[in-house]
Amino acid sequence: METNYEIQIQGSVDELLKRMCCKCNERDLERLRDAFEFAREAHSPQRRKSGEPYIIHPVNVARIVAEELELGVDPVIAAFLHDVVEDTPYTIEDIKERFGDEVAFLVGVVTKEKKDKYVQSKQVDNFRQILASMQYDVRALLIKLADRLHNCRTIEFMPEHKRDKILSETMFVFIPLAHRLGLYGIKSEMED
Repeated sequence: METNYEIQIQGSVDELLKRMCCKCNERDLERLRDAFEFAREAHSPQRRKSGEPYIIHPVNVARIVAEELELGVDPVIAAFLHDVVEDTPYTIEDIKERFGDEVAFLVGVVTKEKKDKYVQSKQVDNFRQILASMQYDVRALLIKLADRLHNCRTIEFMPEHKRDKILSETMFVFIPLAHRLGLYGIKSEMED
């Protein structure tokens, strides 16, 4: 069973790299491979609610960023790494050291900050962080939209209370953002 996941994951990454090769040079392709391997290793003990290896989620988010949003190398790398800081022992400094300032910035924006005390609530503070980043780089918001889109695509595996929270946030925050950004395909899929 695990071998089937490995074949599926590698096939998905190979397809992503094939699509990206026309947008980037060999060095960037190597950076993409390195980001995938780093994320795969970091998430190796984790599983999704569906029972699948966790790395399936970052791979699918990276594919949405690359194929549906048609963004470049650094946002795709950040999509591979978007949950590493939040869910593993690695830090933003580790990301910066290995993948550079730009990728670290993008990952930092989509990472939910861990604080002892939030200004309003964890959810509101995280939305504020994402929206504030837009003045510097809208790509961070696009990665977050891709993350939410993939979570919506796999929502059936979530417990009902978590599903309700995710769908409520999607309805009141992410769908209007997708609409404002002109991402009507993503908006329509989230509405469905």
